[in-house]
Amino acid sequence: MTIHRYRRELAQPLADIAIQPYVLRTFRSRADVPALHALLQDSYAARGASLGPCDEWWQILSSDAEFDVRMVFLAETPAGALAAAGIAWNSGFVKDLAVAPAYRRQGLGTALMAHICRTFERQGAHAVDLKVEAGNQAAIALYEAMGMRRVETLAA
Repeated sequence: MTIHRYRRELAQPLADIAIQPYVLRTFRSRADVPALHALLQDSYAARGASLGPCDEWWQILSSDAEFDVRMVFLAETPAGALAAAGIAWNSGFVKDLAVAPAYRRQGLGTALMAHICRTFERQGAHAVDLKVEAGNQAAIALYEAMGMRRVETLAA
């Protein structure tokens, strides 16, 4: 499998992106974990991977030195269903970005990435990085449309 590392320099202007009727919020409590795990698990399964059981996944994720609950962003429907999520490490790296299939092509991925970029910019970061599988053309198109550029290709 080939992995690309993408980067967005935060000095580049970023357009405002509205996501009505969705609500963008940060992680609130352990009660958010099952829906977050289910969304990410579906995303990973589509690529032939797995996060493993929810409790084990959460323990590994939340005990990582790069993890900060303030860097877990959730987009919800007006009814409170999780439509999309982004998890970023505190080092300026987007670990996961996923949009549930029923909510794709509505700007949620772009809005989450823009919010993550602005959050890092407020924290003094100069760039945001992420990794994406070379075959994930939809994600690559999203990242490139946001001004990200490929800076490295890795064989996994």
